[in-house]
Amino acid sequence: MDQETLLQLAADELARRSLRYREIEILDYVPTQPDRALLCQEGSVRVFVAAQGDPLLQRVRDAASRRNGEDVDLIEQVIRPRFEGRTRLSPYQAWRLLERAPVFASIRYGGRTLATNVFPPDDLGMVILDNPYNGGELNPTSLTLVEHRRDGTDAGLEAVALKFAPPLSPAERAALAQVPEDQLEGNMTVNGSCCHNGTFIMWAAMAATVAVICALAVRADEEEQQHLTDEQIRRLGPAATARELLDIRREALGHVH
Repeated sequence: MDQETLLQLAADELARRSLRYREIEILDYVPTQPDRALLCQEGSVRVFVAAQGDPLLQRVRDAASRRNGEDVDLIEQVIRPRFEGRTRLSPYQAWRLLERAPVFASIRYGGRTLATNVFPPDDLGMVILDNPYNGGELNPTSLTLVEHRRDGTDAGLEAVALKFAPPLSPAERAALAQVPEDQLEGNMTVNGSCCHNGTFIMWAAMAATVAVICALAVRADEEEQQHLTDEQIRRLGPAATARELLDIRREALGHVH
């Protein structure tokens, strides 16, 4: 089965299901030990999706709000062990799991769909999606989880997101503050590994997520931050500066064409 066939089958399955909408809360994240582990990568909005009521999501909320080292424990003791050693599924395997799932989801930000066909496999219990973020204001300030539910099911999904702004120069920060309100949707974009269409079944891309989880601390420590010069910012103007900064974050997160 090729990817085009997979996406068509997934679209047909989506059309047969009912919809339910949930707001995804976005929490600011400040790492407690950035040289050791990060629960959210710098310059991204990371969305955690799990079954409704899963205590993992509350642990993510607590780790972001308490800032007492729980973020490191959650990565090292819970999340990383679940992902280590996993391999990418074939398109056919991904399709069979999606077809059998009582509920899967799309994630939207404003008028932009960030991902579709999202569901946590039973033995993993979560899906993690990184979205490049330039540090500017988000409008709307929340994400939307759109559940696609099989008729008669009681199953549901839930999500929470963490936001970790990248370091900005004073000129970059000033430019982002001047971005017009109708352009704020451009401060966050689709996961770079899905740039070709943004709709590939997330389970099939799980191996890429494994690499991100296992390399967080190293990349955060070694990555040389890129900035725009004051002259570039004056030439570009606020909106174009925001787009350039987002492109920097997309590349830093491992943009794949």
